[in-house]
Amino acid sequence: MMGDGEVSSWAVREQLERIERSGQFAGSDKLAVLLRHLVEEVLAGRAAGLKEGPIGNAIYAREPAYDPRFDSTVRVEARRLRRKLAAYYAEPSPQDRVRIDLPTGTYVPLFTWLAPTESQALPEADGGLFRPGTGAAVLILPLTPLSGGAQDVIFADELTDELIFALEKAEGYRVASRQIAFRYRNTGAPIAAVAQELSADGVIHGTVRRAGAVLRVTVELADPSGFAVWSDRFDGHVETPEDGLILQERIAATILSRLRFDSSAMRSGAAGPRPQAIKASAQVYRARQLLDQQTPQALRQALGLFRQVSDTTSDYARGYSGIADCHLDLFRLGLIDHATASREAAAAVRKALSIDGKSVEAHTARATVAAWLDWDRAVAEEAFKTAMALGENARCVRLYGAFRAFCGHHGDAIRLFARARAMEPISTQLECAEALCRFATRHFHDASAMAPVGGTQPAEALYYRALSLTFAGRREAALALAERLDGLDRDIPMLALAAAEVRAWAGAPSDAQQRLGLSVYGGTAFARATLALSLGRHDVALDLLSEAMEAREPGVVWIRTDPRFDAVRDDPRFTALKELLRPESLAPTALR
Repeated sequence: MMGDGEVSSWAVREQLERIERSGQFAGSDKLAVLLRHLVEEVLAGRAAGLKEGPIGNAIYAREPAYDPRFDSTVRVEARRLRRKLAAYYAEPSPQDRVRIDLPTGTYVPLFTWLAPTESQALPEADGGLFRPGTGAAVLILPLTPLSGGAQDVIFADELTDELIFALEKAEGYRVASRQIAFRYRNTGAPIAAVAQELSADGVIHGTVRRAGAVLRVTVELADPSGFAVWSDRFDGHVETPEDGLILQERIAATILSRLRFDSSAMRSGAAGPRPQAIKASAQVYRARQLLDQQTPQALRQALGLFRQVSDTTSDYARGYSGIADCHLDLFRLGLIDHATASREAAAAVRKALSIDGKSVEAHTARATVAAWLDWDRAVAEEAFKTAMALGENARCVRLYGAFRAFCGHHGDAIRLFARARAMEPISTQLECAEALCRFATRHFHDASAMAPVGGTQPAEALYYRALSLTFAGRREAALALAERLDGLDRDIPMLALAAAEVRAWAGAPSDAQQRLGLSVYGGTAFARATLALSLGRHDVALDLLSEAMEAREPGVVWIRTDPRFDAVRDDPRFTALKELLRPESLAPTALR
């Protein structure tokens, strides 16, 4: 229903799209589908038909038909939807102009205009995130050892020193000295009072606790009012002083990499953050954590956070470059098609560069679009070099390493990966990139020997490690990894057939034979092509590779060196398909 002052259908749909891509609805696809159905039915003049039974049949496709006497799904989901909408409007964006409500007792949504004061609840965003200044002032308080042991006290102090040292090197930050920081040790002074005394834009603090040989470090960033805006946690085995130093360096480097403001004005010391910038920084930090998980749900949640940042600021490019990053990773895992990735990523890159032409992340995203979506090596090389010249960035260095690997420059790739590891030692994305590149460039021993850098190794890295083991002749070890892959890859099309393929290459093909011809098992065309190769089904593999080429799937860029294609390398059909990777054979895209 339309509220007082008729709200146009255009304004309602614009608001609906903003809600769907918000952080509150990230990972709640079914609720978003329900909301869109209710809204579209009202806009189409069919509000009278919004009853529980018809909604259940339209949304949940029950067989037999949905019966509200025995099935409460619609009622339960409607209550969840009302809570989600309430949470969304509790922190409205400056771009919000329409309120969409679902009143209790009805399934007919209500649309009303937001009052100007309500829709501009974030006044800092109107003037941007940054103000004239000399960077962000940060205080790092001494970390608190919860166990109280002498060695843990030393570790906490040394990690505090390492964090101060790391952030002092970062462009765009002014860090309080160790002398000032340790003046507040054990004083119990409120963070807000300390921040006010030092005019700090943010305060980093945390704890260290021990369980046997494992140390757990928790770190938080608080805003000037004392509220935590992000937190991170790191675990490591520490049995010797050398173990402690290594863990301290890894934690400090990783936090620094994730905490950088991607703003050329901040890097040059010409700007400082407004209070809203600290919140945006926290959203980007959390999105970076989610990106590093490399799972479908985490990537979509990261996308929602980056969109929040882009919606609430006019002078920070990172929201838009993050949107591009998420679409590129969703495409790489086979979760969206080439056309969607190209359209969304290219538009986001253009917007990011229009906001900040010297954004490292924006130029990195531009390079990644050129390399993996456009297959244009010249543009990718130029954009990567531009980004590298603008500033330190682990994502840029890692992706440039992967790019140099599929261009055939393995030595460059190894050096770039080592550099990226030094910049951000704790990185799932780097583990995946290194395992893939080492396998595809036939450095099987290097890939199979890779151990996880903290925590459980991601499915993608396990997959390429297992393939490396099979091609290195270590079939039993490969089969053991295939067991670990079972169940890890079901939601990722690129990896849906990974365990079956590894078993087939290792001499146990029954699972692969069953899955190859059945679409129920999923998998991208490229994944099915490599599965066919593992079974010696060369004609089928080439048909599927042709399909993957037509869809511009990301895996095809590796076929020049990927050892799985050796059996068809002399086939004229393979030669013809390989030629399609040349930039001149492609139509121009929006970024060229």
